[in-house]
Amino acid sequence: MRTIVIFVCFFLIVSFPVCAEGHPDYEPLFTFEHLFQDSQVPESCSADEVFIMGLMFSECIKDSERWNDCIRKFEIIKKDVNSKEMQKLTDEERGRAVLKYLYGGTLKKYSLNQTKLDEALETGLYNCVSSAVLYLAAAKAAGLNVRGQHTNQHAFCSIYINAGNQKQLKKIDVETTNPYGFNPGSKEEIENENKIKQYYVVPKKYYASRQEVSDGVFTGLIAGNLCSEYIKNGDYHKAVPLGAARYEAVRNESSKIIKEVRNSFDILPCNYINIYSESAEEYSSRLEWFTGFIARWGIDDFLQKNMDNCFNNHFVLCKKEKNYSLAEKYYSQLGPYVSKKQLDKSAESLADIFIMLKTEDQSPEEQIFTVCQIRESDKADAALQKTADLYLENAWINVLNDHMKREDYLEGYLKSLKAEAQLPLSRRIKKMKNIFYSNYIAVVHNNFASEANRNNFEAAEDVLKKGLEIFPDDKNLLRDLSNLKKNENRSAF
Repeated sequence: MRTIVIFVCFFLIVSFPVCAEGHPDYEPLFTFEHLFQDSQVPESCSADEVFIMGLMFSECIKDSERWNDCIRKFEIIKKDVNSKEMQKLTDEERGRAVLKYLYGGTLKKYSLNQTKLDEALETGLYNCVSSAVLYLAAAKAAGLNVRGQHTNQHAFCSIYINAGNQKQLKKIDVETTNPYGFNPGSKEEIENENKIKQYYVVPKKYYASRQEVSDGVFTGLIAGNLCSEYIKNGDYHKAVPLGAARYEAVRNESSKIIKEVRNSFDILPCNYINIYSESAEEYSSRLEWFTGFIARWGIDDFLQKNMDNCFNNHFVLCKKEKNYSLAEKYYSQLGPYVSKKQLDKSAESLADIFIMLKTEDQSPEEQIFTVCQIRESDKADAALQKTADLYLENAWINVLNDHMKREDYLEGYLKSLKAEAQLPLSRRIKKMKNIFYSNYIAVVHNNFASEANRNNFEAAEDVLKKGLEIFPDDKNLLRDLSNLKKNENRSAF
């Protein structure tokens, strides 16, 4: 049964500490200038070029002892697949023979995470990516037309051969994780150790949503797998420059797959800036690094979304730490990298921190005075004005709630009139004003009714007249007064 290696990076927010050495380098770990002009990898490469790229994406150090040993081993592989016996075979036979040859002396045991080409050569351990890249290089050395195939969960190869008089080439898939994986989905007679004939079938469903990719993209899958592992371990100092090397090699390709390569690259810095920060100062430093990444590699929707979110998170930290100066500094410094929508929101966050510090430890009445001064100052731009209105409304609500608790409805109503004059659009204040009014009228009516029920008609009339002095147009009080006068006998209500 074939095991699948997942080499797609996922966006995770992790909590690994930031390395004391500083931020990751977002320049490519290496380039291919010694192989190709401008480091750009052509869609089809030679066997040697594929092998060298595979070693470099595996982070094998050039000219090291392991590097040189791998080169020697590949020279042997090239010599063997170019032998007279091999070249006498048809292309289809040779494609099958190359796969069995690699399993005869090089590939020994499947290992889920062993994606490095040099490790496969040195230890015999391999997964779908490392075995497929080795087969790609060996098949090219054998003179075959071979190309890499990529799905969201797997990597394998295909060879193209002439099929008689047919105009189109015949494509044969090669499952490189199995010595009998040539042309999967078909039955191949093999013999086990006991010489008992049996069949091995690889279901074709494992090859759904396949994409044929260039040699540069295909060998870069090695780096993609490694970057995924580095993310899991929180090692962005290794992941980011390796991801940059992978993207740099193929960035000028016109194929659709390049967008996926770019997305995998973008995940690395976005994960890094989402690491938990102990302080706003630390977070500011990481955001600065992120703007450097954007300046170097350009912006896209995914990076912009993360920049905006982290810019907002920065203000949350600044507010928590009551650090207005830092918030103001980075609002100006990082503003050019933030969308207008987020920048407008952050302007309000900046105003929030400013007013919070100005009104800290003040009573609601003192806050009203302070905020009114801020609203009338020369610095009161739209964001400051809007935020000041929110603070002013909250301060007034606190004042009015205090009167409501004391059942001081008349004074509460009069205060709400002042609040409404300052904030005519506030629904909360208008609502409280109406509640004060209703409660005061209810109190006057209840006092009137109490006096009238005790036949204290003059006192009852005085209660109504005092209420009408304040609210002369109130229908409820006017009705009570009219009913009182109609009762000629002044009987109890």
